[in-house]
Amino acid sequence: MRAWRAFIALLEFATSMSVCPVCMSARTRLRWRGLRDRLFATTEERFDVAHCRDCGAHFLDPMPAFAKLAAYYPDDYWVGPSDRNPQRAAQGGLLERYRMFVLRDHVAFVRHVLAAQRQRNQLVKVLDVGCGDGSFLEALGERGCTGMDLSVPALRAVRARGIQAVRGMLTDCPLAAGQFSLVTAYHFLEHVHPIEPVLYAMRKLLAPGGEIVVQVPNCDSWQAKLLGRFWAGYDVPRHQVDYSARTFCQTLERCGFEIVKTNHHCLRDNPTTVANSLVPWLYPPTRMSRKGGARGLGAVLANLAYLGVTLASMPFCFVESLFSHGASVMVHARPRTEKP
Repeated sequence: MRAWRAFIALLEFATSMSVCPVCMSARTRLRWRGLRDRLFATTEERFDVAHCRDCGAHFLDPMPAFAKLAAYYPDDYWVGPSDRNPQRAAQGGLLERYRMFVLRDHVAFVRHVLAAQRQRNQLVKVLDVGCGDGSFLEALGERGCTGMDLSVPALRAVRARGIQAVRGMLTDCPLAAGQFSLVTAYHFLEHVHPIEPVLYAMRKLLAPGGEIVVQVPNCDSWQAKLLGRFWAGYDVPRHQVDYSARTFCQTLERCGFEIVKTNHHCLRDNPTTVANSLVPWLYPPTRMSRKGGARGLGAVLANLAYLGVTLASMPFCFVESLFSHGASVMVHARPRTEKP
């Protein structure tokens, strides 16, 4: 028995990876080897995912070079039909209506924050970072919103909605500091490393009394534990770091924010993460990125099948969220005021 334990300890030591990028612990280990891009198949490369024993974060190890990251994002990554491409009218219109319906959680959460700001007589101005096609900002319906993204097709789609769009990164921001009452970032922060300069830049953009609403996948969710390496929330190779809800909140606090509220329920993301784990080839943006994938009877049947899997997963997602182990965590935070 002692020999076996010694062997296991030696094996764990041999598979220990680099320092955790979240908590800087050296107690890391290789979790999975040779993962591929299951969702978009942008590359034939294989990737390893490591796990931190102390904070629970998962991360690519080694992390891809920054110059390679753009190749892992197809042109249609999270871009819907608002560019009015007639070849996508049928499937794109259905996707648009579905997105507007399931965005109700995001919209309600943010409107509550904005209502409190208006009660304080604060000028409301919203920036959405990593805005994709701008569907959230259109659903929110606030005047003077701005979307920021690096994707040219995404920004074209945002502008087609009549929303101001800016191309850039937070760490090299083209926007003036101190002008937004709210900065949002949905499923964006897991794509960047290191996260600290991004959060500091986000804080710099806030006007006095400004706040942030951010959301990331929760690698401590029940579905992540059940699905393991097949959980779509890891989205290899696009996600650099995946956080547990606890670790993400601790990261925000370490970067000078105080947590106001968290929410694990998300109608848009939690059920679709299950569906993307089980049937990634049916994910509508994946099919729309393929030639011919957006038209014909096959597309209609694929949409119905994907919708069926998504609907079937909703009861489970509701229960895991009820116990604060949902597949994503949405956090409302504000810059911490230093006590004198």
